[in-house]
Amino acid sequence: MSRSRHVGKIRKRLEDVKNQWIRPARADFSDNESARLATDALLDGGPEAYWHTLNQEGEVDFLSSAETQYIQAQAKEPPSGPDPAGGAEAGSRGLDSCSVQSGTYFPVTSEGSEPALLHNWTLAEKPYLKEKSSATVYFQTDKHNNIRDLVRRCISRASQVLAILMDVFTDVEIFCDILEAANKRGVFVCVLLDQGGVRLFQEMCDKVQISDIHLKNISIRSVEGEVYCAKSGRKFAGQIQEKFIISDWRFVLSGSYRHILAFYSEEHSACSPAFEPLGSEEYFVSKSSFENLTQAESDNSL
Repeated sequence: MSRSRHVGKIRKRLEDVKNQWIRPARADFSDNESARLATDALLDGGPEAYWHTLNQEGEVDFLSSAETQYIQAQAKEPPSGPDPAGGAEAGSRGLDSCSVQSGTYFPVTSEGSEPALLHNWTLAEKPYLKEKSSATVYFQTDKHNNIRDLVRRCISRASQVLAILMDVFTDVEIFCDILEAANKRGVFVCVLLDQGGVRLFQEMCDKVQISDIHLKNISIRSVEGEVYCAKSGRKFAGQIQEKFIISDWRFVLSGSYRHILAFYSEEHSACSPAFEPLGSEEYFVSKSSFENLTQAESDNSL
């Protein structure tokens, strides 16, 4: 008697949802072992091993072409084994990022110490703890009052601290606003960049001749997304795509924008600076395209 062919979790669900006579099943949030095995195969053996595992597991191709290319491009070899002569100290250095607790401050072995100012703000300096909050949604429909200007006004109003998380940051004019806030007004600035965007940020600094001497009151660090580790030890890190600015513990700007210059032109021949919308693969967006930005701010009417 022939053995029935294994059917993957996603394939089985696709077959069920396509058949109108099958009643909906209870939601299953358990891990997909077939998907994990296929991802491991892609990391270790490339596309051919990935397809072979999918066929063996009876699973559908669940990764897009962009995702498979990203995983292959970002794959890192496992750390080399500890030197026997190095003892326990060498072994501890050989631990990869999978063993690091999520609450650890990064980078743990940085040449610079953790910014002390991040933890020294008193309750009196945090009015958001005492005030009510409200939210406002902005749409990019007016070229004369665009999202970029809103971001710049937020930076120019900061008097204590600015925290900025961005995946790509190459807008020189906004960087000048940040430098002015830090060096002229004494605002402490913490910039967190996605690891993949560090090279472009460094390139911008080199072009405009910005060096460490201009960054005395600015902490610039990089972060990675979640790390996926195969059983072989090969791994890849995801991307940070969240974008927000926190100003003086009172204002939060969050939305689908980037600190880069893009250009759009549909009805007008002149090009104007704009932000690239999140998820777009083009640098050109029409006048009718929306870029949402939410400003959560404190209500001062106590």
